[in-house]
Amino acid sequence: MKTVLAYDLGASSGRLVAQNFNGNTLNMKEIHRFTNKPIAQNNHYYWDYDHLLHELNIGLNKVDFPAESLGIDTWGVDFGLLGKNGDLVTKPFSYRDTHSVPYVKQATNKIPAQKLFQQTGNEISPINTLFQLMAIQDQYPHYLSETYNILMTPNLLMHALSGSTINEFTIATTSQLVNATKTWDEDIQHTFFNQTLPFAPIEMPHQIVGRLTNHPNIQMALVPGHDTACALSALPIQTTNAVFISIGTWGLIGKEVNTPITTMEAFQKGFTNEGTSEGHYRFQKNAMGFWILQKWREEWKQQGIHFTYEQEIQALQAAQPFQTIIDPDDELFFNPTSMTEAIKKYCMKTNQQVPLTPGAHIRCFVESLALKYADTIHQIEQITNTKTTAIYIGGGGTQNKNLCQFIANATKKPVHIGPTEASSLGNGLSQLRALGEIRTIEEGRQLVANSFEMTQYEPQNEAEWQEATEKFQQLLHI
Repeated sequence: MKTVLAYDLGASSGRLVAQNFNGNTLNMKEIHRFTNKPIAQNNHYYWDYDHLLHELNIGLNKVDFPAESLGIDTWGVDFGLLGKNGDLVTKPFSYRDTHSVPYVKQATNKIPAQKLFQQTGNEISPINTLFQLMAIQDQYPHYLSETYNILMTPNLLMHALSGSTINEFTIATTSQLVNATKTWDEDIQHTFFNQTLPFAPIEMPHQIVGRLTNHPNIQMALVPGHDTACALSALPIQTTNAVFISIGTWGLIGKEVNTPITTMEAFQKGFTNEGTSEGHYRFQKNAMGFWILQKWREEWKQQGIHFTYEQEIQALQAAQPFQTIIDPDDELFFNPTSMTEAIKKYCMKTNQQVPLTPGAHIRCFVESLALKYADTIHQIEQITNTKTTAIYIGGGGTQNKNLCQFIANATKKPVHIGPTEASSLGNGLSQLRALGEIRTIEEGRQLVANSFEMTQYEPQNEAEWQEATEKFQQLLHI
């Protein structure tokens, strides 16, 4: 029996999970869970780094059984700047800070957007590490002059717990600063920063890189640092030409490919290429996940309206279908002061009925998310010239059965629901590979299939969803 510990941090919560491997199956036990959200300070959004470290240590102090190793995965693009003594130069900025927005235009004046996409494989987005660093260089140049090491978020937390200074491949590929040779692109750095920035080197996952400083019996494992890469490696995909969806605060829809796809069509449609646990790529689109609903929940709570998960389902089912359809990726929904006001503005812009009840809001959101994901999958089929055989979904969004069924309806494809904690599982599987317990991604995926029950959804109500699809397509072109 081997036990590994997986710290899986999303943009709204974090959890520590223990995974026990008996040679044939895995079982999981949650040790610690906590909230995670940016803090507003001095007109910026930062991650509450002290809070994160405090919670990481609380979780580790709850481990009262032998554990072989620990791995950490997080959301993408964010990073920390370490000074000469190994301490942070500043709190890590959050990708939800809009200070990086003006620098996209500055960057693409120097390197055309399509060329930057071809060079890095990444969609041009203001949240990317490149543009955040440009904002820091312009607004706080002393931060960079004091920096001796730049670490992506999971590797920053690894450094805090073990002292390791490594950047992992999958998380590095979210930065817009890594090229097809899988190294930090020096041409881009010299173009925008007139220097080579002090990024820690990139290494591949599935290796032991040290021990925890305060828990020396536990080894530090380098796992896929990006939570989506972890989730994908744990989905028990057993068909060719399958599409994956990972749903949490964000939704990521994509397909495994050997090399980045950087065609004009991929560029124009807003796709990106990010690393997989095997050193290949996820050709995917980064889309809205449950962020909109999370913000509504906060606003309802302030109004004294409290819903259990079951009550949300009941409210959705009581609401009329397809009364309001939104594009969840519209910029109005990115980080508004009020998400309720944002949907009102969107409905005014598109001449639609404003949802009046929480149930109408929830149904509108879940239906629209399914339609958006279906549209993205259709684009993947066109760009890769393949026909999707099945859809595999992992992440916290799998608990929303209505969404899973709606995705099957909207895509007219069978939907296989993987484990809810797919990111944590992928994290643990990588550690088992580092420890020599399993050898390949295929072994890991089979282990997941042996250990956890899968649910399948078949398409329903085809005519109704076809009509909604046509309405959604009209909205996208308003």
